[in-house]
This record gives sequence, C-alpha cells and structure tokens, in this order.
Amino acid sequence: MTTVVIEDSDIQAKSFLEYVRTLPFATVVEKNKKSFEEASKECNAISVNAFTNELRRQIDEYFDVCVQ
Repeated sequence: MTTVVIEDSDIQAKSFLEYVRTLPFATVVEKNKKSFEEASKECNAISVNAFTNELRRQIDEYFDVCVQ
C-alpha cells in the first residue's frame, strides 16, 4: 500500500482528488486539518533551534571523546 498526502488548497489538487475518488483501486481518507502546532505536538517535533543545539552538543561530545 502507498500513502499519498495531497494538500487540497488549489483547484488542480481538488480536481485531482475528484478523479482519484473515481478509481476502483484507490481510497481517499479525509483527515481533519490541524494547525501546525497541533501536528508538531502529535509527532513530538522539536524546534530547529533545539535540533541544531543538540546536534552541535553531540558533535562536540564525539570529538572530545574520540579525537584526543
């Protein structure tokens, strides 16, 4: 099974969804739209700043241990 996410924000996407609904081998599952904040909380996302800070910390730690 393949999952495709389509943002139906313009007329072409809406037309495509109408077409896909007619296909016997495709199923369209409507999901409630969530705000960015809700979607990021759901998948335990972190900010870019937090990610880069943690990445830098791990790189520094690696070089402190391995490169002496």
